Amino acid sequence: MQHTDSCFAQQHVSGRCNFRRNRIVLVSIAIMAVMSWFCAMTPWISDDFGFSKNDAGLWATQVGEYMEWSGKFVGHFMSRVLLSGPSWLHPVLTPIMFMLLVAGGALLALGAQWRERLNAWHLVVVAGLVWIALPAFGTVFFWRTGTPDYGYSLVWATLFLVPYRMWADRADFRLPGGPLFVVAGILAGWSNENVGMLALLAATGVAAFRWRASGRVHLWALAGIAGAALGWTMMMAAPGNAVRLAAVGGAGKIPLLSAESLLRFMQFWSTEQLEMLPYFLAALLLAWLLRRRGLLNPAVWIPAVVFFFMAQASLAAFVASPSTPYRAMSATFFFAALCPFSLLAALNPTNLKARALFIAFCGLLLSSVLVEARVFLMAQPMIASQAQYSLRNLDYPETDKYFFPGYDIRQIDLFSQEWRSLVPWDETRTLSIYGAPDAKALVACNIAFFDNLPQGEVHVAARVRAANTSRALQLVTRALLERSDKGIISAQDVGLLYFPASADVTDDGKAAVYIPGIKSVDDIAAIAVKQPGKPLEWRRVTAARPQN
Repeated sequence: MQHTDSCFAQQHVSGRCNFRRNRIVLVSIAIMAVMSWFCAMTPWISDDFGFSKNDAGLWATQVGEYMEWSGKFVGHFMSRVLLSGPSWLHPVLTPIMFMLLVAGGALLALGAQWRERLNAWHLVVVAGLVWIALPAFGTVFFWRTGTPDYGYSLVWATLFLVPYRMWADRADFRLPGGPLFVVAGILAGWSNENVGMLALLAATGVAAFRWRASGRVHLWALAGIAGAALGWTMMMAAPGNAVRLAAVGGAGKIPLLSAESLLRFMQFWSTEQLEMLPYFLAALLLAWLLRRRGLLNPAVWIPAVVFFFMAQASLAAFVASPSTPYRAMSATFFFAALCPFSLLAALNPTNLKARALFIAFCGLLLSSVLVEARVFLMAQPMIASQAQYSLRNLDYPETDKYFFPGYDIRQIDLFSQEWRSLVPWDETRTLSIYGAPDAKALVACNIAFFDNLPQGEVHVAARVRAANTSRALQLVTRALLERSDKGIISAQDVGLLYFPASADVTDDGKAAVYIPGIKSVDDIAAIAVKQPGKPLEWRRVTAARPQN
């Protein structure tokens, strides 16, 4: 009788494990199917055409770029492979890489007990958090040039850190292959500047912890750290980096070397802290709930704190960068999202309220995916008719951080003045500027085009639409504080209420100002033109109604 009961219990446990495994498989397939559809629907754009041309061969072309432009060898080489391969390669390979990132993130949060703890809902929540948190999701996982550079690089670094996470939990953890882990280290370190640095620092931190605790460091761990250090050094020491730095403005663009750039970095850093705040507040709430249940022990809170500092370190690395593109902040927001997730996984809520919240989260995630699917479908007729290069053919009905053409990646070259011939100036609308001559304006492709401006540098304050914390706060602030009867606007009000951007005015009084999220001329709230010897004065503008 006891033997029968034991067999029944074993079958019951085995059945539950199979059910859990099947749900994990089904969820993984669903996530990859969604990603595959978006990848297939994404048009070729910008650098895709250049990276697909490798007349000298993939390897030789990449070596030439390493010597003459950029040290990001691994990411850019994979971009060339993706763009030189068959059309199905991106919709097949990228969803697999994205799923590896989701699984790797879950393992980093769950630790050495992942076999017993991993559930399908973990993968859904991590995938949803990545979808929501990454500020440039489209350029990181849909853009064929950017996906291997930023998306795959984050995958390499995440997978590289998984064994170190297990080793942090279990001193006796062993990794088959030993010295071969140096290859994984090279992939992680030579991927992207801040991502490679982050992987190297985190792995070294775990090794130092284990050395202090036991006086021993495993060979595989040393091999991985050595590979990451080699890869990161090779990336940062590339001869092409100096060429690229000179092209974007020289050393004066690096915050560490310029007071003006440092001020811009501090403004950028403050804004991104605001964007990460919801995740850190969620982590504090979850920590409080864990403490109430008596579950907040070091094994629970230390990983969350580590993720918090990894996000901060990734963001702080931009103090040595001449630019701060959103797509390069993927690691920052990935680890910011893992911070509360690790605490949520430790809490493992199963009551009715938790189930209701999970259903609500899935509903919001599904609605976001469906909304973006509509945006991609709306763009398909324009994608199919882009035989002629014109401003209107590139002005998609909707753009955002998922459907990125024109939003995160400019489609109009603003470095030269050839854009002036693309603009239909007869379609511009009159802008009445308080206390100044009228100007003309037209908005297309997330760019505000101006005519009849005085010489100097034009500064524009605009109402933009973007799904992030700072823009949401500006929307609320405008509803409370914006005054249309105020002709002269203070710089403080501009920073509080609007998105500022600037560009030089051409000799014939024209200017093109790139403003991600601007939809129409009515979104332009104020203008200031910086002229020698005169203070910058923001003036309210009113757009004339369009002629029917």
